[in-house]
Amino acid sequence: MLPQPRAAHSSGNAERMKKDAAGEKLRRAGKTLHDDVGPLLAAAGLRLQLLRMDHPGTADQVDELLATLDDAMERVRALSRELSPSPVSPPARRRTRA
Repeated sequence: MLPQPRAAHSSGNAERMKKDAAGEKLRRAGKTLHDDVGPLLAAAGLRLQLLRMDHPGTADQVDELLATLDDAMERVRALSRELSPSPVSPPARRRTRA
């Protein structure tokens, strides 16, 4: 194997460092979504459920809000998994046609 010119080698290192830094930013964003935003959305859902129990006349409106909130929470979970996959669960595999 021939040695690479120093400029090409350092350029490759710089690109790898940029890619690693970008990956780390995405992992941190995923962790923030999971650890900070997710619990806030869950707390909002619990408070809406309490509101519905305390004020039964608001049940229809609260149920609509809860459905919207559930959708938002699922989207946050999906994005969090995409940005920062769990180290203990393997990534989802794509199905191949037989």
